[in-house]
Amino acid sequence: MKLNMHMRMRLLGGLAAAALSLFALSGCTFISDPVSQMRVPQLPADKASLMAAINSSLKALDGTLTRPANDDNSSIFTEDLDRDGVMETLVFYQTKNEAVVNHGMILEKQGESWVKKLTFDGDGNILDSVDLKDVTGDGKLNIIVGYSRGEEKGVKGMVVYSYSGGVLEEILTKPYTQYIIDDLNEDGIVDITVVYFKRNEFATLTTYQYDDSFKVLDELDDLDPYFNGYYNIVSGKVAANKEGIVLDSAVDTRSAYTTLVVMENNKLRVVIPGDVRTFKDRKIVSEDIDLDGIIEIGMLVPPKGWEYFDPETIPYFNSYYKWDGKEGLTFSTQLYNDPLDRFTINFAPEWQERVTVDTKSVQNKSLKFIMTDTGETVAEVSFFSPAEWDNVKNTGWKLLGRDLDKMIGYRGDLEQSTIGGEDGRIKSSIERKGIDE
Repeated sequence: MKLNMHMRMRLLGGLAAAALSLFALSGCTFISDPVSQMRVPQLPADKASLMAAINSSLKALDGTLTRPANDDNSSIFTEDLDRDGVMETLVFYQTKNEAVVNHGMILEKQGESWVKKLTFDGDGNILDSVDLKDVTGDGKLNIIVGYSRGEEKGVKGMVVYSYSGGVLEEILTKPYTQYIIDDLNEDGIVDITVVYFKRNEFATLTTYQYDDSFKVLDELDDLDPYFNGYYNIVSGKVAANKEGIVLDSAVDTRSAYTTLVVMENNKLRVVIPGDVRTFKDRKIVSEDIDLDGIIEIGMLVPPKGWEYFDPETIPYFNSYYKWDGKEGLTFSTQLYNDPLDRFTINFAPEWQERVTVDTKSVQNKSLKFIMTDTGETVAEVSFFSPAEWDNVKNTGWKLLGRDLDKMIGYRGDLEQSTIGGEDGRIKSSIERKGIDE
């Protein structure tokens, strides 16, 4: 009998990202090579011309180029914002010794040169996010910016700008914890849902849609606010033909629960409340774990045979569930994720709920994965001292990684297999995470 496993990169706390951690705000990051961060234009001459214009303007403004905290790759955004056939470039910068430290600047391509069109003031001391999306339905790209104050966790402000004919206008400003750009009511028109949370006081979701101005489609103002904070919020397909928002809430430093919200007939509805069904003793990020385009909710499940052991000793499985379209959840997939996030084993569909962990296993020492029906050992993970590793490394054990003074090894039938996703990517049998190999 063979066990197939595959790698899947996953984020936690922050979430962002993918996983996204909403409250671990960091200071602005300054880039050392702005040219390498540019999206477009791609011609070296255009890059040089644009960078010369940006640097000249920043020098005159005594500003330093910055990038949004939600984007590690871009600090310079070049698009035809108002769709008039002329390219614009948007950058953000910070100044010192001023009441307002966050600023934006728009430059316009004129012939072979770039000319500064305008500058504008932001808010807070951190540029939290930047999105360029048409949220008004006029075919032009809006600028959606999130500003925050790092010393005051959760205090953020979102601004939606309209740019046309060289004029920038604020058309929506709201406090927020996270904003989501989607089409929740699936009417073909983009909407913005603002999640706003203050611990022990309120937790609200408000969906706005543009019709001459932004109007409230619906609001949920009675969500439970008695938790530490959201560590992951993700939107997308929550069923084959249904958009939704999944909110992972940290109850304390360890435990969590998940809430699922959809929109029906322009009304927001909680279809899976944050209760005992989605409570877990360890934070798990909701995500499309099996790459089928639908977001799953993760739960901690003890392997068969471990139900009555001390919870601190149980090598829990991560089991993921899909919303059934009504009021329940259906099993999707199962994996083993090391509690210190050092590696992940994801079992192929034919092994789901048929594998357990031998009850003689001990966390951080030796884990033996066995079949529930036959007791056959199909994989092992063990921790060795360097001397022990020298003795076993040629006896069927393969190096998974190193952790402090221990060598982590595995053995078993760990062939690569193509599982999930439409791109046919090969997933490795085990994912190594954060280990110095």
